[in-house]
Amino acid sequence: MNRLSFAFSASLSASLSISLIAAVTLLAGCAGPQGYAGNRTLDGKAPLIIGHRGLPGLYPEEIIAGYQAAIAAGTDALEMDLMSSSDGVLFVCHNPFLSDTTDVANHPEFASRKKARSVDGVAVPPDWYISDFTAAELKTLRVKQPIAVRSHQYDGQYPLATFQEVIDLAKATRAANPASKLLVYPETKNPIFQRLLGVPLEEKLVEMINKEGWNSFDAPIIVQSFEPESLKMMRRLGLKTRAVQLMDGDGIDFRNGMLTYNSPDTAKPYSWLQHGDPRTFAAMATPEGLAEIKTYADGIGPWKVYIISAQGVDGAGNPVKALSQATNMVPTSLVADAHRLGLFVHPFTFRDEAARLTATYKGDPKAEYKAFFDAGVDGVFTDFSGTGRAALEEWQKAKSTW
Repeated sequence: MNRLSFAFSASLSASLSISLIAAVTLLAGCAGPQGYAGNRTLDGKAPLIIGHRGLPGLYPEEIIAGYQAAIAAGTDALEMDLMSSSDGVLFVCHNPFLSDTTDVANHPEFASRKKARSVDGVAVPPDWYISDFTAAELKTLRVKQPIAVRSHQYDGQYPLATFQEVIDLAKATRAANPASKLLVYPETKNPIFQRLLGVPLEEKLVEMINKEGWNSFDAPIIVQSFEPESLKMMRRLGLKTRAVQLMDGDGIDFRNGMLTYNSPDTAKPYSWLQHGDPRTFAAMATPEGLAEIKTYADGIGPWKVYIISAQGVDGAGNPVKALSQATNMVPTSLVADAHRLGLFVHPFTFRDEAARLTATYKGDPKAEYKAFFDAGVDGVFTDFSGTGRAALEEWQKAKSTW
């Protein structure tokens, strides 16, 4: 994101008994959700529940109402993707194009802006791109849920959010509750693509972090990217916050549980594709790859399959066709390898839908979180913060019964 046992002997001296009792009392006082002594995390604290794009299990992605709901559900961090408007305002939106998450197609005044582009090596059908709109124009759009099987009750009700609005929400939340440790967790998304369009992310993000007085390791912000060159550039720009290297893939070969890397945008960082580097994200999961990451980042954000994969074959020996038909494999050494180098581990993305769970979990999404907590992860990116929080509390309660 250690079990403890004590035996008291009648022959212990009075002073030693007092010392042991004091120690037990201290540990008992730390046995709550944030201080349970059995955490296998890098820092010994509870794994973080990271609200991936707000609370998209219920609300459209990356809107203020969704982030507010994630906070109410018990999230520890507000996660978002950063995109830039044509006039340099950072918005939070998962894709550089707008048709899947907004009502842009219903705005005839923007019809002429629809165009085809290639994004990180992948040709995208004609669409509307955030970088072709001013901030004021983007604010006229209304968002919608991009996943068909999820609730659409809030479609058309909310505007796109800016990164500054999310920062302000986090600051207000922390001010209202001095005990809150709520984090902001932005990702530079498609950063090379955006830089080539003349709307670079890195300088603006570092500028905003400096403006907030957050440019330190212990600040309430963690910066992430799939693109190592983006993280390295921000380090050169003076970034001192915690940083996370994300690690992707596009599928699982259920015959053996190995990850597959067939799509250019998920097989490797775009900078590697540009330079003809034959490696895939798999190289980052090796001891050598982790050592390289340690030179510019503080943690990794791997697709969860890097930690616990799944496999399954049918009666004829053919691989199963769906994740829900596969079963868990033994966890890999990735968490231990990362921790050995001082890197924390935040896998993505945890979801409640049965189709997103292996057969091992028997339809219970909380069982998946618990398996990863057992594996020692330091946090989880989740679309359902309430489920993640409930799973963590159940897991810690079960593990603290001694």
